[in-house]
Amino acid sequence: MKGPRVSEGASSASLAVPALIVVLVLVLGATIYLWRARYIRRRTAYVTMLVLVIALAGLGLWMYWYPMQDLGP
Repeated sequence: MKGPRVSEGASSASLAVPALIVVLVLVLGATIYLWRARYIRRRTAYVTMLVLVIALAGLGLWMYWYPMQDLGP
């Protein structure tokens, strides 16, 4: 069996931004879980969630404004 072919333009760098968004969403979910389970304090959770939401919004805007570019040089 052969797997799907990867086009020549696709590289691991082009998958970096979507993978980073997935990781940020997972960390956001983990923060909410830890806060609800009372492992971290409310203020710490709010600050962490604020930073993660700002990072997600920034990455979303980056992908919207520059859809074919990567974050790296």
